[in-house]
Parts: sequence; structure tokens; C-alpha cells
Amino acid sequence: MSDHSIAIVPQVSSYPNRVAKAKEVLNWLVEDDIVKPTLTSCVLGFDGGYAISGGAKKVIESANRHIFSLDVIGLKIITERHIFDTGGNGIEEIYCPACQQNLAEEDLGFLENWYEGNLNEVVCPVCDTTNSIHQFWFTPQWGFSDLGFKFWNWPDLTEDFLSRFQQKLGVNVSVIYQRV
Repeated sequence: MSDHSIAIVPQVSSYPNRVAKAKEVLNWLVEDDIVKPTLTSCVLGFDGGYAISGGAKKVIESANRHIFSLDVIGLKIITERHIFDTGGNGIEEIYCPACQQNLAEEDLGFLENWYEGNLNEVVCPVCDTTNSIHQFWFTPQWGFSDLGFKFWNWPDLTEDFLSRFQQKLGVNVSVIYQRV
């Protein structure tokens, strides 16, 4: 079985007071016993994450007991500008909102311009128009923000939980499924 993640990402490139919001969301998840309160090595990467806790059973679609014994199953919180891609799930389509052309076969360097800059906009490599990165249509969905919550190796999250998460963030969110 390969590792995978489910990322919940605000559809805002620069989330206001992102570090404070990350702490607020973490406190909510700890209070509801969804994750444990201390950083551990329960996620992929060097920064650590917050291990799954017993209350997670109420926010996941299937509660197999074996998931609670996995070494890599936790929450990683990202508070730096990040492209939340699908990894091994690939990209089928990227449609420009202006020219409606599928950019999936184009050089994706135009996305790097978003990552490296402090802008919300990118220039379409086909029609040369500038649009918000959040107006482009990605299949499967990608996310672009300086705030994100990546659940490593969790089963599918319930619609109710995703809705409550969106309410906590106060903006529309993207849900990105990544396979490593």
C-alpha cells in the first residue's frame, strides 16, 4: 500500500493571519479528540505532525482498527505558500477560464510563477491572459495557498467534517487527494 494524503486547502492564495488560524484549527481538532496535541513523526517529511486520535472515528468514512496502528497516519499543517498537487494521481485537465484550453500538456512552469511570487494571478501560456489561480479548473483538483491541512493515510473524511472545516476557515476549500 502506498502512502496517500487528503489536503484541505482554503481557496485563498494568502490567507490572513494564517499561523493564528492554523493554531485555532489545531485547538479545535485536539478538543474534539481528532488529533493528539503534540508533534510526532506520524507524517511524511521532517517537520512532524499530529497523530490521529480516537475521536477521529466520527469524522472518517470507515473506522478500521488497523489504521490506528499505522506508523504514518496524522495531520501535517502547512503555513507556507504551497502547491497542493495530486502526486501519483496525476493531472488530467487544467482549463484556463479565459480561453477554455486544456493546459495539462503545456509546460506547467506558469504554476511556478504563482509559487515563487506573492501574487494570486498566473498568466495562461496559451492565451496570455492573467487570471486568479483559483479560477483555473483542475481535474483532479489541486490547491494553492499558504495554509493547508494534510491528513496522511486517513480514510475518506465525512462530508459533515469537510463542511465544518470550511466553516472554521470561513472560505471555500479545495480537497486534494494525493498519492505518493
